[in-house]
Amino acid sequence: MINKKNLQPIELSDLIRVGKDNDGGYIIPKRIIDECDGLLSYGINKDWSFEKDFYRKKELNIHCYDHSLTIYSLIKFSVKSFFYSIFYFLILDRKRLNRSLKGINIITSYYSFFKSKIIHFKNKIWNDDIGQNITVPETIKKIEDCGSKKIFIKMDIEGAEYKALNSIIDSNKNIIGIAVEFHEIITNCNMFNNLIDNLKTSFYIAHIHGNNYSKFDKTSNLPSSIELTFIHKSLIKYPIVKSRLSYPIEGLDQPNKHSKADIKLNFID
Repeated sequence: MINKKNLQPIELSDLIRVGKDNDGGYIIPKRIIDECDGLLSYGINKDWSFEKDFYRKKELNIHCYDHSLTIYSLIKFSVKSFFYSIFYFLILDRKRLNRSLKGINIITSYYSFFKSKIIHFKNKIWNDDIGQNITVPETIKKIEDCGSKKIFIKMDIEGAEYKALNSIIDSNKNIIGIAVEFHEIITNCNMFNNLIDNLKTSFYIAHIHGNNYSKFDKTSNLPSSIELTFIHKSLIKYPIVKSRLSYPIEGLDQPNKHSKADIKLNFID
């Protein structure tokens, strides 16, 4: 069973939202952005709103890794967005229409964003370097070679996080924070519990959010996918107090699926 109490965040006063509304945005402490000089992003698909917003707040090296993002996938997405926009226009769904209209221009958006210090690597994050694969330590070395010594990691790699995150534990000297979406935590409860224990030797949990696209497990009172933000212990200069907030936090959190109620998480008995 998931050790839910172990997921309780600490109390922080500087949490901000980075990225677009709903799915794709993450809550992180502002002090991480203030300290950070490098962003590693694992898994971007067709959405780099988090990376774009992060860069607006502070110019820095950004290395993104996604083997599935190709010119073919961008063209396919643009064409689909065109037809979806017609459909959403006809049914008067303004929110989805706006997203589809943005999708039509995805190729322009890609080439205008990925340049200079912002690089897209067509590699798959894994625990070996066979073929297209690349390991987390290798990606850390690449961005360190570009001058980044205080690195934040965003990770959404559809279940591969259980293999990839173990190597972060061994390479965390320059990692000041992590935002990661964990998938199928109920099925992988032993690996998940062990991974959280190991991460918490160097990091505190700063924030938690349930993904309302995923199934809800009534036994643990947790969804099968959750988003966790970690902050390195060296960035906390005062005594730690566990947060007494209920999650989601109004004004910060948003449901991943906008048409469905957000998942409520409470750690206070």
